[in-house]
Amino acid sequence: MEIRQLLTNEIHYLKKEEVAKIIGPDPDRFKEIMDLAFSRDMPICWRATWIMDYLAEIHPWLAEAWIGKLWQEVPKNHPVGVTRSLIRLLSRYDIPEDEMGPATDLCLEWITREAVPVAIKVFSMELLLKIATAYPELSNEFISIIEDHAENNSAGYKARSQYIIKNLQKLIA
Repeated sequence: MEIRQLLTNEIHYLKKEEVAKIIGPDPDRFKEIMDLAFSRDMPICWRATWIMDYLAEIHPWLAEAWIGKLWQEVPKNHPVGVTRSLIRLLSRYDIPEDEMGPATDLCLEWITREAVPVAIKVFSMELLLKIATAYPELSNEFISIIEDHAENNSAGYKARSQYIIKNLQKLIA
């Protein structure tokens, strides 16, 4: 079955696990779903990113070859659902050295903007922790920014921020 057709028609009836099983751990089909994810064709792009994230979760090697490309897509102002799934996927992998600076800037921007959904902020905090692991001298700045924005955020943000701050503090101890 063609992936676009699957995401257009069948997704309402199938669960992501079933769609991922149909697509399988095929690198060519993963590339195809990735192209659909960045097509901006709603709701296909959101559904494709959702499935892409799940495929990368169960078959991590599928996305490894594409991490650089995925980081290049992150700042391109995709729909919120696409960004959320993309950031979730990327939070499971190491950040390429050449993406550390742009990733830091983007994550800090998302944490400080009120209109950004909590899930994106939470995955941004996860990424900042990875960045601080490589650059512990940034930990204090990250802690300060995360704490400054905790008051105006949800319980989910506050809970995750406590975990992230605790781990950031370990990096500077």
